[in-house]
Amino acid sequence: KENIILPGINDNEKPEEIDTILPGVDNQYDNQNKEDENFVLEQKLQTGKKLSEDGLPVLMYHFFYDKSKDSGKDGNWIEISNFEEQMKYLAENDFYFPTWEQVENYIDGKQELPEKSIVITVDDGDPSFFELAVPIIQKYKIPTTSFVITYWYGNRANDKQDYVSYQSHSYDMHKAGSNGKGVMLSWDYDKIKDDILLSRDVLGGANIFCYPFGQYNDLDIKVLKENGYRLAFTTKGGKVKKGSSKYELPRVRISGNTGIEEFKKKVE
Repeated sequence: KENIILPGINDNEKPEEIDTILPGVDNQYDNQNKEDENFVLEQKLQTGKKLSEDGLPVLMYHFFYDKSKDSGKDGNWIEISNFEEQMKYLAENDFYFPTWEQVENYIDGKQELPEKSIVITVDDGDPSFFELAVPIIQKYKIPTTSFVITYWYGNRANDKQDYVSYQSHSYDMHKAGSNGKGVMLSWDYDKIKDDILLSRDVLGGANIFCYPFGQYNDLDIKVLKENGYRLAFTTKGGKVKKGSSKYELPRVRISGNTGIEEFKKKVE
């Protein structure tokens, strides 16, 4: 299990105020409706192969930088031209982007997904996502989920962005407790519940969760399950498969040194 501690784990304070405006929230991608999504899925399944038993890659990104202006702080930062090369590859090679409902149905064995299905997730809601990555997401029409730490970044929601949807990375649990680990591991049921429901309120609706720092325990799973969250993601490496534990889902980490050839191997 790979639980990389991201910047902020030893800082219990909210980051400095930022000017970035978090777009408004919609649980479905703005460019699609449910009928369209199911129609496209059925067409894909009728005319092509099904997703292999290797499973569904759910990609995990974090932060972005422009090398002409800055440099990445660590391996969680990807240079924006590399990100664009990756998104262009997905767009030009007919990848399919299932909705979260379709992903859950796939896990439950209720439906198949087409070959070359993929999900894009970006953790935290950092300003670099909106400033650098969102224009590329829109350019190549790549449906993407932003897992937002809503105490830090989610209280300015007012606009919408095509191809971007928002889910919870907690309200204020992306910080260390007295034991040096994420507070979600030490808080009691009611405190965790209050946090994840407040996060949902700020987002205007959320039912997918991303564990702060990838850390979780049985109580965390219980709280999410009993309060309307349907899937939860870790930082474990791997692909989502039929029958996967829906509250311990793995992802495929894309780091700053992931070149295009390695990227192709990770997504296929």
